[in-house]
Amino acid sequence: MGNCIGSGEEVSDLAGAEVAVSSYVEKRKGYPETLTAVERTAMATLRAELMRAGVAGASWGDDYELCRWLRARKFDVPKTLLMIQNHIEWGVKYDLEVVYTTFHHADNQAVKGAYPRAYHKTDKVGRPLYIDAIGKLDINRINELATDEQMEREKIQDMEYTLRVRYPACSKAAGRMINQSLVIMDLQGFSSSIWNSQTRAMTKRLTGVLSDHYPETMGALFIVNAPSFFSAIWSFIKLFLDPGTAAKISILDHGFKKELLKHVSAENLPVHLGGTDTSFDWNYDQGPWVKGGKDQGPWANVKKGTVTFQTPLIVAAPRRRRGGPCCGA
Repeated sequence: MGNCIGSGEEVSDLAGAEVAVSSYVEKRKGYPETLTAVERTAMATLRAELMRAGVAGASWGDDYELCRWLRARKFDVPKTLLMIQNHIEWGVKYDLEVVYTTFHHADNQAVKGAYPRAYHKTDKVGRPLYIDAIGKLDINRINELATDEQMEREKIQDMEYTLRVRYPACSKAAGRMINQSLVIMDLQGFSSSIWNSQTRAMTKRLTGVLSDHYPETMGALFIVNAPSFFSAIWSFIKLFLDPGTAAKISILDHGFKKELLKHVSAENLPVHLGGTDTSFDWNYDQGPWVKGGKDQGPWANVKKGTVTFQTPLIVAAPRRRRGGPCCGA
């Protein structure tokens, strides 16, 4: 495999840049700072259509949030409006607030042990770093612990926590808007037996949830330690990805550590991925959203079947005057 397969504008614009968080300037297309006159008109039209449809709330009034949805539909206002309306209806159907505040597995730590994942600090531009060790996935154990629907609800809850807690805290720490994550997917230990019909179905299911309801929240994804047969799997996965999303995904070869260090400071990158950070722990989140060092994400402090969430460090990301420029991570 080449050094950076599938790398698109989202990755290449940030690659190799030794950029301090405080000095980062948004240059990518489709973000509030870089909108064309046509795109700014589309954003204003979408805002007006949402108000006319009775969709209100702070999130729909912010440029960065509107741009996130508009980018997902290439600034086509009718398609974006339909996407948002479908998302709102989906949230009612799934009772999103109940999922967010009450969901937990019967044994959360056992699920994490069977499929290790963790948010760990931030990259060089202030985005939370999500590390997914799918190569360590024990699919048989997961089947003993959770249903496919429960795994879907876990992902929904985690994404809501990211939008409501992680991103606002990262925005405060960076002094600008952060509404995307950098993802590292580690395939070390990944075998063909993991990629069975159930895993393929779940991949399709979760990809649909993320694409339809949490668009443009992935800034870049780096896949490392991929086995030779992964190219066939990647061909399958790409069938369910928007081309814009696929362009953000890079499959790195054995020299991946050098590439990762272009995006994540050594002190924030775990040792097994080429950094110097020895504090990494699969069982705990670490980052600006955590008070006192570590927490267990949205599953923390489960009491009487209700998740008691850690209070966000801030309740809203830094705001700018409506219609004016703002950053999008």
